Amino acid sequence: MPSRWRQLREDFSWPSVMAGLIAVIVGYAGPTVLVFKVAESAHLSEAQITSWLWAYSIASGITTLIGSLIYRMPLITAWSTPGIAFLMSAMAGVSFSDAIGAFILSNVIVVAVGAFGFLQRLVRWIPLNVASALNGGILMTFALGIVGSLQQNPLLVLGMSLANFLVRRFSPRWSVAAVLVAGALLCLLTGQLNLDRLALGMASQVWTTPTFSWHATVNIAVPLAVLALTGQYLPGFAVLKTSGYEPPVDRVVSLCGIGSILVAPFGCHNINPSSMIAAIVAGPEAHPDKSKRYVAAIFAGLVYILFGTFATTFVNLFAALPKEAVAALAGLALLSAIASSVETAFTQQKGSLTPLVVFVIAASGISIYGIGAAFWAIVCGILIHHLLEKKA
Repeated sequence: MPSRWRQLREDFSWPSVMAGLIAVIVGYAGPTVLVFKVAESAHLSEAQITSWLWAYSIASGITTLIGSLIYRMPLITAWSTPGIAFLMSAMAGVSFSDAIGAFILSNVIVVAVGAFGFLQRLVRWIPLNVASALNGGILMTFALGIVGSLQQNPLLVLGMSLANFLVRRFSPRWSVAAVLVAGALLCLLTGQLNLDRLALGMASQVWTTPTFSWHATVNIAVPLAVLALTGQYLPGFAVLKTSGYEPPVDRVVSLCGIGSILVAPFGCHNINPSSMIAAIVAGPEAHPDKSKRYVAAIFAGLVYILFGTFATTFVNLFAALPKEAVAALAGLALLSAIASSVETAFTQQKGSLTPLVVFVIAASGISIYGIGAAFWAIVCGILIHHLLEKKA
């Protein structure tokens, strides 16, 4: 172990530190907003939201540190963004204890996939265009939320949108953070920011004893596992491969799954390799030598733990913003993810109607027999692909 720390000191660089900090800021700026949308749908208390953010941050920090130190590559983890978006509708009418039980079962599935090496087989069984269409359909609701917010608060939403596209033109990695800053400034200037809610505070943890039900298992656990595996693990590993790394897929899947199970009773759903911020710590901006970029992920892990310790502060920050700012931030933060999902869904297999069917069902938000749209989108997509469209 001493030799590892000695090597870490030798590989240290300030660009790596900045890359790790930017990665965590960008990772927080978008998905954190979605947690508040889920909380509104599931009627969660501020204490439960704070506990969720604490659990997410601590689990992400520890798994990032373990993976990056052991394997000497920038293995940064984060929560499943499509999973949070999915939970906004899936948790409606479900008790929080049943949802916690579903989170645990979801990650038991993930651990089994990693332990038995099923991920590559799962990829062949669930086509990439189906998984991408599912992600795009779930996230589309948030993009449409921008339009509704624009109608209610045009000055605020137009200013945030302008900040997004202007900053994105020069530095895409900072665009989401720019939207958050622009929104906060506009709210402050127009008197829409509730400064009474802003205060520095350390996070407290709320334990929820899990309960299990068939409804939550089918409606939450199974779709959540599929979304994490296909919408987060696979793109996250793809980013690392693109950057020249060969990640130990099955071991990382098991590490994240076990970490997620341990923090699930505190409210967190899935921790997985990031597909949104991995490129920040795995690219040349972190370090010209790819063998030393793991330092960026290690620093990101430390920042995660710091953020988690003061999660109450972030709850107060977002509670101080008007709902239109939160909705606009969520939609703008997910535009790139939606565009990427739609592009992959409709270019992988030209002439196929399967992605369109999956996208429409997932975006519809329908519920049949108490089972949500994401599950039916997966089922219909697999059936149409394998039984009607797949060629010998």
